[in-house]
Amino acid sequence: MKKRRPIVIANWKLNGGIDLICTSVASFIGKHFETDIVICPPYLYMRDMLTFLQYSELKIGSQNVSRYESGAYTGETSAQMLKEAGCSLCIIGHSERRAMFAENNLGCQVKVQTALNHGLLPVLCVGETQEERAANTTKSILLTQLSEGLNTVDLNGKDICIAYEPVWAIGTGLAATPEMVQEIHQFIRTELTRLYNAEIANRVRIVYGGSVNKNNATELLKQQDIDGLLVGGASLDPGHFLAICEQVSEQAMA
Repeated sequence: MKKRRPIVIANWKLNGGIDLICTSVASFIGKHFETDIVICPPYLYMRDMLTFLQYSELKIGSQNVSRYESGAYTGETSAQMLKEAGCSLCIIGHSERRAMFAENNLGCQVKVQTALNHGLLPVLCVGETQEERAANTTKSILLTQLSEGLNTVDLNGKDICIAYEPVWAIGTGLAATPEMVQEIHQFIRTELTRLYNAEIANRVRIVYGGSVNKNNATELLKQQDIDGLLVGGASLDPGHFLAICEQVSEQAMA
């Protein structure tokens, strides 16, 4: 039986504004959940969201983090700055960052370590493209992403989250079946055992992201190794996102 506390992460990407912040937070005021709920808005709105957090259980996350601590790096935001802004976690290596901004496994490894050094929960994203899946190389791709992305990272006494996001299921309306996701999550946990040990592997939360919505959330969370969800487009609808979080919380109590 799972003992890991589930987590739901909303990735707003380059969307949202003050109106969305207000309506999203208002939906959660006064409600209790048996899950961690984190919203990752654009950087500009972090401080605005922080103002409202005292009224709900929501936490703030970042969609990215700089590999640099400080210096002449225009446009970058450091882990220390994020921590001071009230962030609790940061997404690292999202497929869009990898595809559009040439982020690689080595860069992800540096970011993971930097986040840990500043008390942020790194959410390392891994996943295969449609071409890689068709070529039956999914597991080898994931193994490379994990081994290189976590190379030399010490997880003794520290927490990390892994997000499995099959690229072919992001923003396409396509979603892997719960059984397909469970198979991959189990593989990831097995590899974490190999890279670290069983205690650490069993502690790590592995979440799924890939066209997640209120219609498939419950069935996904019934699987043994699916510990939460990374929600994209559906998180931009406050009512829809609330329904997902309620389902996750109910499943945690089941």
